[in-house]
Amino acid sequence: MTAKGLRLFPGCAADGAGAEYGRSTVAVLDALGVAVRVLADWNCCGATGARHEDRELAVRLSARNLALAAGEGCDLLVNCAACYNNLAWSRQYLAEHPQTWPAPPGAARPEAATVLHLLAVLTGEPMLERLAKKIARPLAGMRLACYYGCLLVRPGGYTHVDDAENPRRLDDLLRLCGADTVDWSFKTDCCGGSASMTDNPVAVELMARLFDSCLQQDVTALVTACPLCHVNLDAWQEKVGALLGREVSLPIYYFTELVALAMDLPGVDKWLSGHLTDARLTPRKCR
Repeated sequence: MTAKGLRLFPGCAADGAGAEYGRSTVAVLDALGVAVRVLADWNCCGATGARHEDRELAVRLSARNLALAAGEGCDLLVNCAACYNNLAWSRQYLAEHPQTWPAPPGAARPEAATVLHLLAVLTGEPMLERLAKKIARPLAGMRLACYYGCLLVRPGGYTHVDDAENPRRLDDLLRLCGADTVDWSFKTDCCGGSASMTDNPVAVELMARLFDSCLQQDVTALVTACPLCHVNLDAWQEKVGALLGREVSLPIYYFTELVALAMDLPGVDKWLSGHLTDARLTPRKCR
C-alpha cells in the first residue's frame, strides 16, 4: 500500500445503485484500520460514455479529481472498476499529453496522484496479514465464481493487475476468508456493461454465457468488484433464464460484503436486503 495518504473516490454509484458496495467498502477499511477520507468536492469521472464522445473532456473530468488528491499530497483509492479504469487511463494520458491540463505554476500535477483499486490495496501482503487475524466467521461452504469483468483488468498497461488474462487477487482474498473459488474461463469476459440499457438482447446474451458457466461449475454465488457488473448480473437473471431455458437465481455479491461477513461486521444483512436477486446467507444455487 502507498506510503502517502489516501482519498476515497466514491463515484456516482456509491449512493445509488452501488450503495451496498460503498457502505461495505467503508466498513471494511475502517475495521482494518485504514484511514481514508472521501475526496472532497469530487466529480463524476465520465462513467462509461464520456471517453467515446469527447476524449479530452473525459480526461479533464478525471484530471480534476486527480488534481484534488494530488493537491492534498494523497493518492486516489477507487472501488468502482469503471471509475478505476477511467482515472488510471486519464492519469497515463496526462503524463503523455501534459498540455491537456495546464496546471497553474506551483500546483500539483494530476499525475502526482497514483490511482489504486480497492482490491489491490486489500490484497497487499501487510493487509492480508491484518485481515487474517480478523476472520471471525469463515465463509465455509461457499463455492464462489470470482468475476473481475473487463474494466478492472484491461488493458494491463495502466490497470496494473496481477494478470490481465487470469487474475487471482480476488480469488486469493476470498480463499483467505474461508471460501472455495472455482477456476473458470469467463472471469474477465464482458457482461455487456451499459449495453444492457441500449442493446439489451446483446447484453443478456453475454450474461447468459457467464451464468451458463456458473451452472456448469455448480457455484453458490458470483462475486464482483464493479457496480455496473453487479446491477447487470443481479437484475437480468429472469431474461438470462429464459434464454438458457432454465430458472436462474444466483446471489451476486460485492466482494467487500463477503469480506465484511467473514469479519462478522454489522450491517451485512441490511446490505444484502438491497439486492434484487435473493442473496440471503443460506446455501443456494442456480437450479
